[in-house]
Amino acid sequence: MKLTFYGAAKQVTGSMHLLTLESGFQVLIDCGLDYENRKDFDSNNRNFPFLPEDIDLLILTHAHIDHSGNIPNLVRQGFNGPIICSEPTVELSHNLLNDSLNVQLIEGRKSKGKKNHKKSFKKQEQVQTLFQKRHIEQTVSAMHGLTFNEPYQVNDELTIELFEAGHILGASSVKLTIKEHNETKQIGFTGDLGNYGSKLMKDPTPMNGLDYLITESTYGGRLHTQDKIAEDVLLNYIKNTCEKFGGKLVIPAFSVGRTQAILFTLKQLYTKGLLPKNVKIYTDSPLAIKTSRMYEKYKKYLNDEAQHFVNQYGDLFGFENLYVIENSKDSEIMSLLPEPSVIVSAAGMVEGGRIQEHIRNHISDAYSTILIAGFCAEGTFGHELLMGKSTVRINYKEKEVHAQIARTDVFSAHPDQNGLLRYLNEVDFKSIKQIFLVHGDLNSMTKFKETIPHPNVVMPNFEESFQL
Repeated sequence: MKLTFYGAAKQVTGSMHLLTLESGFQVLIDCGLDYENRKDFDSNNRNFPFLPEDIDLLILTHAHIDHSGNIPNLVRQGFNGPIICSEPTVELSHNLLNDSLNVQLIEGRKSKGKKNHKKSFKKQEQVQTLFQKRHIEQTVSAMHGLTFNEPYQVNDELTIELFEAGHILGASSVKLTIKEHNETKQIGFTGDLGNYGSKLMKDPTPMNGLDYLITESTYGGRLHTQDKIAEDVLLNYIKNTCEKFGGKLVIPAFSVGRTQAILFTLKQLYTKGLLPKNVKIYTDSPLAIKTSRMYEKYKKYLNDEAQHFVNQYGDLFGFENLYVIENSKDSEIMSLLPEPSVIVSAAGMVEGGRIQEHIRNHISDAYSTILIAGFCAEGTFGHELLMGKSTVRINYKEKEVHAQIARTDVFSAHPDQNGLLRYLNEVDFKSIKQIFLVHGDLNSMTKFKETIPHPNVVMPNFEESFQL
C-alpha cells in the first residue's frame, strides 16, 4: 500500500493524507483547509492534487477546520463516498463548516469592497467561495458517527477503529487494520491529541499493536508551563487588567474546545467566589454558544471532573456574571462600553470572526490585554501579534499596539514534547516500524524527532509517498 502526505507536511494546517491499498481502494484521512499563507488561501485550497471522485472513503479525525474545512469542496468536485467520524463530530462539523463558509463570504466581500470602492454604485461581482451551503449539507449527510473502541469493518481488507484523542469533543485517533496478501498491517493516525489533564476532555487513549504511526507534533519543540494552574493564571490577568486598571481582557479562542475550557474555568472561579463582582464576562461567538450546548449534550465524552461538576452545579458554563452575545450589533455595543470586562471571542488565530473587531477596538489601549491562549500558525494575524510589532494592520487599517500582548499555554489543547513522548511510550513505539511526524512546523518537528529514540522517524514533504 502507499501513503501520500498532501497536507500538514512540515506545517500545521491543511491536514490531508491519502492511503491507497493494493486493490486500488483509496482512503483519505482528513481534508482540512491550509491557512499557512493567508494571501494564497484560495490557490492553496481550491484544487486537489488527486481526483476527488477516485476517493472511496474519507475518515475525519475531528471537526476543526484545518482538518475538516475542505471536505465540502471535495464533495463539490466529485467525492461521493462515506465519511467516517465520531458521533459528536457530525454535529460539530455541521456548525463549523457553516461558520467557515460565512467567514469566506465576509472576507470575500471585504476584498471586493477594497478593490471596487470607487464602483460602489455598480453591481459587485459575486464572492467566490470554495463551496456553497448545499455542499455542506451533502457532506454532513454522508457522515457516519462511530462509537469509540468498537471496530468497524469497511470491507474484506479494511477495518477501522476510533479511539479518544482528547483534543476536543469527539476528537479521534484512528487505527486502520489492513489485510493484504495474507498479511495484516495496522496503521495509526493520532489526529490532534489532547493535553494530559485538560479542563474538560479525557486523556488520549493509546492505540496498540501498530506497525506504522502518523502523529501530530504541534508542540514537539516546546514544554508547557507545568507549575501553573488555569484558575490562577486567568484570575491573575483579570485582577491586573480589569480590576486594577479598569481595562478589557480580550481572549481570542477557538469556538470549539478552547472557549469551553476558558468558560469552564471562569465558572469554577465563580463557584468559589473568586471572580471580581464588578467585572462582566462576555462570550461573543455564535458558534461557541452552539458548541457549549453540545458539550453538555455529549457530557459522557468529558472527563470525570467535568461530569462531576455538571452533576453538582447543573451545567458547565452558565453563571451570573456571564453575558452571551448573540448578534453582531450587541457585539459592537458591548465592545465599546467603558467598563472592565473579559471578552472571549472567536477565532483563535484571530483569522476572521468578531475577535478582530474587539482587538481593533482595544489594541491601542494601554490598560487592556490581548491574551493569546492557543497555537497561532505562521501567517495568521494571531502569530503577527505575538511577534511584538509596534503597529499592526487590521481590517485594512494600521493600528498602534499599546495593549499588553500576552500568551498562556494553560488551556492548550495539544500535548507538549513531554506529553507527545508519553503518548509514544503508551503506544509502545519501539515495536513500530516507522513513525511519521505531521501537523507541526519544521522547527518543532526537528526538535521532537531528536528526542525520539527510534531509528526510523520521518518528516515527510508535501506530496511525498511511502510504500508501507
